[in-house]
Amino acid sequence: MTGTLSRESGISPVAGHVSVVSPRGDDGSAATRFVVSPDEPVFAGHYPDFPIFPGVCVVDCAHRGALATAPEPVELAAVESARFTGPAFPGDVLDFALKWRHKDGDWRLSATATTARGAAASVRLRYRAAGSAPQPPDAGAGSGAAPVATRAQREAELPEVASLLPHRYPMLLVDRITALDPGERITVVKTVTHNEPWYAGLTPGRDLAYPASLLVESWGQAAGLLASAAAPDARSQVMLFGSVSQAVFHRPVLPGDVVEHRITLSRSLGDSVIFEGESRSGAGPVMSVGQMVMAFRPGDHLRPA
Repeated sequence: MTGTLSRESGISPVAGHVSVVSPRGDDGSAATRFVVSPDEPVFAGHYPDFPIFPGVCVVDCAHRGALATAPEPVELAAVESARFTGPAFPGDVLDFALKWRHKDGDWRLSATATTARGAAASVRLRYRAAGSAPQPPDAGAGSGAAPVATRAQREAELPEVASLLPHRYPMLLVDRITALDPGERITVVKTVTHNEPWYAGLTPGRDLAYPASLLVESWGQAAGLLASAAAPDARSQVMLFGSVSQAVFHRPVLPGDVVEHRITLSRSLGDSVIFEGESRSGAGPVMSVGQMVMAFRPGDHLRPA
């Protein structure tokens, strides 16, 4: 089985178990731990020659720890922020310090992840009560990621996804570029199917929602396509997920959905690029992203000592 499917955590790209080290106390604090096994299935396709535990999998581990320590049954409403300060490699132990608080009718979770080398990530997640209606997107959501300009090349002339990204199965989570204005914006589609490895072992009656962490990863890969198309030199470097803020989930994505990522490059700062935009399907918006930062680094500078 290439993913984890349980009543507590739902569908996950992470196969290993997130353990609770300290249950939630009266002050809302808790602690969890995850051991990054070299056998994690994501390593097969996430920089196959340079294994780094994906940042979205770190977020997913924080989320699974949240579900195990939540004050009540909850569901993820938004990744309010995630910032990655150090890579996680096969064999690392990720320790999470969690802090719960209730604000404006929702539950907020702050989490920090560390390895033996120091800080790895800080994450802020927002949860709503399980079964409650998701908040509809603002009228202006996605306005920074409007459909691409008419001067974009015809689809037949657009580059292939695999020529711009190093990712491969099962972590290549974008299918096709449908419009591209290099250096400005891109539209990319991703079709979700039951045949993806995350649904292996699925039993009737389980939640079919596509993992939010993989939706963010797919969006980030689409952003990487835009960056790589604009700067061919960046393709020889490792593309790192630097941070994300205000990734808000409007409704679940289910098998059979065709998700369209609409992304605008808002700023380029040296070896870092900042994006914004949204994801939609036939039923309307599924996610809006306030800001995502991608960084490009030489691979030799990142290998563990």
